Amino acid sequence: MLSAVAALLILSGCAVTDFDRTANFGTYKTFAWGDTSVKVENPAYESGLIHKNIRSTVESEFAKRGIGKDNVNPDVIVSYHTYTEQKTRPASRPYYGPAFYPLGFRPFIWGWGWGVPYFYGYPEQPYTYTEGTLIIDVTDATTDELVWRGTVAGRIDQLSTLQKQVRKGVKAIMKKYPVSPSDDLVLPDKAETA
Repeated sequence: MLSAVAALLILSGCAVTDFDRTANFGTYKTFAWGDTSVKVENPAYESGLIHKNIRSTVESEFAKRGIGKDNVNPDVIVSYHTYTEQKTRPASRPYYGPAFYPLGFRPFIWGWGWGVPYFYGYPEQPYTYTEGTLIIDVTDATTDELVWRGTVAGRIDQLSTLQKQVRKGVKAIMKKYPVSPSDDLVLPDKAETA
């Protein structure tokens, strides 16, 4: 079964998109799902529930824009790709205070004279974490050319919040889709075929 991980997250506002400036996005009224690729290092991030979450969130965001699902005669094909990888944040250096205290009297240390170097702060240890990326592609079904791509990436710290992070990540991507949501849309009458 196809599963997805969409590791995205702590990133709801960090989506990046690119699109074909010659494409007329206003003419795209229907879509169908295309191929999906999932590459994860940890099987804990593979889940049919995550896969379903990505699709239902994308479908909901498209519906807000008057774009309905049509598996028979779609205007565009939507696919997504998810990746996770282990990354390590390097240790930070300790913070050092002023090199020397100025010339002055130090009654509890040495009396009159120059100060001594003063060091404070503690170095952080290297930190290993899982970073995930979600890419959503929209391809024109007639020309078979990519017309829009949205990407979001971020750290996945807790599996317990992954579903929420997935929704936030998808919404962050879809927020930058060239067609804005509308409150008074009427969805196309094309019947969905399984």
